[in-house]
Amino acid sequence: MQQWLRDRNLEDLSEEDYAQVNRIRAELWGTGFLGALNNITATDKDIQINMQNILLGISEQNWLLIKQNDKLSKQNEEIIKLLKK
Repeated sequence: MQQWLRDRNLEDLSEEDYAQVNRIRAELWGTGFLGALNNITATDKDIQINMQNILLGISEQNWLLIKQNDKLSKQNEEIIKLLKK
């Protein structure tokens, strides 16, 4: 996991964000989104499982983005307050 994060310049994540990124990675692993090969002869059930994992990974990514956006917004508000003083 550490090397995977380094490859994406994410090695400085907080413990909380690290856990969330690890969940995202786990959901997307094997779906083809992270470079793992998909089974060309996949059954409909395999495809449904892949799609479910992709949706779970995307949902988890969205929560992380919402959290990061909120943090940036609060930091921007604090900077604006400081600049007004």
